[in-house]
Amino acid sequence: MTFSAAEVKREAGFTLAELIVTIAVLGIVAAIAIPQVSEYLPISRVNGAARELFTELQLAKMRAISENNDYVITFDTSNNTYKIHDDDNGNGGEDTGESVKSVDIEERYPGIGYGYIAGTYNTSGSALISKEVTFSGNPPTLTFKPTGLGKAGAVYLIPTAETSNKERQRAITVATTGRVRLYRHTGTTWE
Repeated sequence: MTFSAAEVKREAGFTLAELIVTIAVLGIVAAIAIPQVSEYLPISRVNGAARELFTELQLAKMRAISENNDYVITFDTSNNTYKIHDDDNGNGGEDTGESVKSVDIEERYPGIGYGYIAGTYNTSGSALISKEVTFSGNPPTLTFKPTGLGKAGAVYLIPTAETSNKERQRAITVATTGRVRLYRHTGTTWE
């Protein structure tokens, strides 16, 4: 029994040559893309950490106003964490049942922490930065009052391995009026 060419069906699939070419193209694309992704990753993480802290501060301010009591944010610069608590009794300390949230920056955003590049001026350009968190207290503490007012200060975030690239710094500031702002460094100034 013989079959004509029209009767013979070609098996579905790929030839070895097609697979080798596809794998080679994917390897070339990966070799080009991986360095760019690894360069962008710290920037993405520091942006995420800064935006999250900015949002948490705004939320704490709004809750202080809506609940008519103090909201306190405590920064632990040695452990790269911050804690938010609803200070129901107004004593400034965290009592049972007052904790709202605790955030470990390093755990949530690997390679990111409190910090700044030496020789960088603060967001107003008036003085060199000397501390990662400029709110007063030990540990540094920010309190939002029921009026929405807060203590003036700033928090500086940076990839922990960074030693010279000012463009990777981020700052979150709070004015005494309670205004919360997020900044990025351009290499020469904050915007």
